[in-house]
Amino acid sequence: MTPPETQYCIEKHKHHYGKWCAAAAYGRGLVGGGNELAFKLIDLSGLCQVTGPDDIGQNVDEWQVSFMKKIEVEAKRLGVTNFTFGRAQKLVNIYLKTVLVCGGHHQHPSVALLHPPLDFELFKGLRSFLSKNRSKMRTARSAFISAQKLNSRWTNSQRMTTRRT
Repeated sequence: MTPPETQYCIEKHKHHYGKWCAAAAYGRGLVGGGNELAFKLIDLSGLCQVTGPDDIGQNVDEWQVSFMKKIEVEAKRLGVTNFTFGRAQKLVNIYLKTVLVCGGHHQHPSVALLHPPLDFELFKGLRSFLSKNRSKMRTARSAFISAQKLNSRWTNSQRMTTRRT
C-alpha cells in the first residue's frame, strides 16, 4: 500500500486535468504557446491552489480577473510577445470550470458566478439570440454589435472589464 503522502489525490488529478483542458483551449494561433507554457502560466498564477469553492474570493469577478492579470504579466515576463488578455481569460476560465464545475461543485453559489469561457461559439450563439430578440434587447444588441466591430475574436482581446450588466 502506498503511504498517504505519496498517493495521487483527487485534487492533484483535477489540477492536472484542468491544466490539460485549459491548454487545449487557449493556444490556437499563439506562436510560442503550447501545453508547457500553459502549464507554467497556470502554476505561476496560483490557480493550482484552488481546490474548492472555499478558495473563491469574496468578489468573484475581481478574484478571477486577478489570475488573468497574473498570467498576462507572467507570459510577458517569459517573452511571449503576442500573448493577450483574452488568452489569459481562456486559461483561467477553462481551468476553473474544469476543477470546480466538473469537480462536483457546480451548485455552489460562488461557482455559479464564475465567468464562462468566452469563445467564438458563445459569441455566435449570443449574436443569434440578440438578433431573435432585437425588439426587447435593442440596447444590448447594439452594444454587442459595437464590441464585435472592435474585436470579433475574444482570444485576441487586449481589453477587459470586470463589470457585469
